[in-house]
Amino acid sequence: MDSPTTNKRFNLKEMSSKDTLSMLYQDVRQGLFNRPRSLPPKYFYDEVGSGLFDAICNTQDYYPTRTELALLQKHSNEIIAIANPQTCIELGAGTSTKTEVLLSQMSTSLSVDEIKYVSIDVCKEVLVESAQRLLNNYTNLSIQSIVGEYAPAIQAVSVFDSPALFAFIGSSIGNFTEQESIELLTHVAEKMSAKDFFLIGIDRVKDKKILEQAYDDSEGITAKFNLNVLTVLNGSLNADFNLYKFKHQAVYNENEQQIEMYLVSLCDQTVRFPKLNESIHFEEGEKVLTEISRKYTKASIQQLLEKSGLVEEMHLEPANEYFSLVLVKRKL
Repeated sequence: MDSPTTNKRFNLKEMSSKDTLSMLYQDVRQGLFNRPRSLPPKYFYDEVGSGLFDAICNTQDYYPTRTELALLQKHSNEIIAIANPQTCIELGAGTSTKTEVLLSQMSTSLSVDEIKYVSIDVCKEVLVESAQRLLNNYTNLSIQSIVGEYAPAIQAVSVFDSPALFAFIGSSIGNFTEQESIELLTHVAEKMSAKDFFLIGIDRVKDKKILEQAYDDSEGITAKFNLNVLTVLNGSLNADFNLYKFKHQAVYNENEQQIEMYLVSLCDQTVRFPKLNESIHFEEGEKVLTEISRKYTKASIQQLLEKSGLVEEMHLEPANEYFSLVLVKRKL
């Protein structure tokens, strides 16, 4: 089999690596060097972090992946019948495991010679590995992969066959603040034609214990995933974080209806950043917010769509109402 990089059915586009490094410098200066300290979750997803996230998805405690996958398997025929897409464009594609359910349905049920898949993610290695698997599995599939952040990558999708099915599954919309979520969904809405659809996976409000267990699994994989971001900073900025001097913490903020993941300093310590000619002193117990995961009710989902210029076409949920798959169109 051809490797993806030599396969005529595969095209890889990378946003400027210089811009990516500049953005890292900016995010570290703005978030980590100021109190309360924080880091954007996008830096979780180097090759190691992406692998750890896949492992999280298979843990007993992490319900979102298996719940969403079950919804996709049960309703993919309905989704594809309504959307009738020639192209699938996915934000945060990762390994494309769940998306393959949609691609399989497109491949078998649509009367077209070729289906197209645009995969967008921040990790090049994962995109290339996923493309290899998909190209081997589907002879009528062509793939464009874009390495970069969501909003600029969406703008970089210059040509695609319509109708298109945009997809943002995996409940990743919850990692953004309300305003950031609206801005991102609005970007997608502006890219859509009247014929296009957008499939969004959204996690729901539920019992606090269930939520906290999902983000602090008994196998300790989420803890390794969270701590790995310090390894990313060590590699990119020559920082000298000692991972044994931090611990993972996940708490559900009921007022904000969001999980908050932290790295907590276990002692007074100083971390150096030679590339930035800076250092940070952490006090014992000081926290770094690394991720939020906002949870929604049906009412707050409708408010989010309304503010983003989108209108619901179909709402899918399991009997326990743990999760929502929402198929939407651009508001005309």
